[in-house]
Amino acid sequence: MRAVRSTRVVAAKAPEADQGASAASAASAVAVPDTRQRILQLAWEGVASQGDDALSLVALARRAGVSRQTLYLLFGSRAGLLLAMVAQRDAQSQVGPRLARARAAGAPREVLAPYLRVWFDYLPQVFPVARALIATASAGDSDARTAWDSRMALLRAGLLQLTQALADSGALRPPWTPAAAADWIVSQTHVDAWQHLVVEAGWPPEQAIDRVLDTLHDTLLTRG
Repeated sequence: MRAVRSTRVVAAKAPEADQGASAASAASAVAVPDTRQRILQLAWEGVASQGDDALSLVALARRAGVSRQTLYLLFGSRAGLLLAMVAQRDAQSQVGPRLARARAAGAPREVLAPYLRVWFDYLPQVFPVARALIATASAGDSDARTAWDSRMALLRAGLLQLTQALADSGALRPPWTPAAAADWIVSQTHVDAWQHLVVEAGWPPEQAIDRVLDTLHDTLLTRG
């Protein structure tokens, strides 16, 4: 699997002084309830039009009409901004509850594909920011690394519940264990896999999804 291509990273160091803005004005902006959501919306709009290169704190502050100090007070760092963007999209898409409902919708064998289709429906929405977060972590940002690892652990935990149910029902093909099967699904549905198949190789998204699901079905499930 190819690694995610390098993304320009802006160092998350709070400036000692921002021209044209004071700490007082930044604090005032933070006090406005809508400021944070407005900035997040502008960040998503920038990603949609320019890709993850738009996620520069300097450029975002300019578009939002606030100081960089305001952004640091709101998000802490570039990694903090990325995580806030992902959390906002999580809430809007309700991906967590949708995955839980899909997992509980029927027999484990029958819900594997619908469960993963929920994930694949969400993945393109969060892809640009996830790629930027991975790049930030790869550049040595420990906060980004911890945050990304935590998110992947949550994804794997949900998959492990599903693969354990597959094993308990006799639908998991030997010699797969629930843990190994969960790891394998993560590898096939990872942001990196989407990057390679859809972005770099140019596969139509639905074709990539169908091939991955067919392969996982044939590899992990007993005949039944």
